[in-house]
Amino acid sequence: MRTIRLLSVFAIVLMGISHAQTAAQSDKPLPAALDTEQFHGTSDTAAASDKKMSIGGAFLRSATIPGWGQKAVGARTAARNFFVADVALWLGVISFNVYGNWQKDDYRLLAAEHAQVNVPGKTDKFFVDAHFWRWDSEVNRARFDEIRLRSERAFNRGELVIAAIIANHIVSGIHAAWLANRHNSRLEEGAQGASYVPQLGVKGKRDEIRLTAQWEF
Repeated sequence: MRTIRLLSVFAIVLMGISHAQTAAQSDKPLPAALDTEQFHGTSDTAAASDKKMSIGGAFLRSATIPGWGQKAVGARTAARNFFVADVALWLGVISFNVYGNWQKDDYRLLAAEHAQVNVPGKTDKFFVDAHFWRWDSEVNRARFDEIRLRSERAFNRGELVIAAIIANHIVSGIHAAWLANRHNSRLEEGAQGASYVPQLGVKGKRDEIRLTAQWEF
């Protein structure tokens, strides 16, 4: 039964990741000018193109929810990638912890049935000393060690994935801040590059001639 439940959890995880990838691939193709948005995050929204973005705000947004700051700057593809990665990592943490707890329940039950161990209230460290218990057979003791190690490995891998989640938040925050800084620099360059373009001409009417001048910037 636990094997079936485990397969069900992993099936749900794979379905979630597959659905996210399908949703990502089903988006309409971006214009040619936005092909570089995959990582650099070219701004492609009107809201992000006419005003400066807060660099600190962009960092905090993506450090909280990966992709949030990228979306605010207008980098849709980068926002989606960071967010989907975060969801997939959290699903991994949940899967490893569920599997680890199932294995923990199994080896505790095995110890109670085949080594006369009083399980309630015992810490995880207590079950490391299984070699000194009164096992009814060496086979059951070896099976207990195998299941306990599987549980321990699952929890360790879950901790590694949590570290990856933290790294994803930090990297996403730094990337969003970089995008905001680059966006602001482009706005400043555009403002400094504005120039006056004089236009001179002559307009004539029936009884008069006018000299006109116009400046555009």
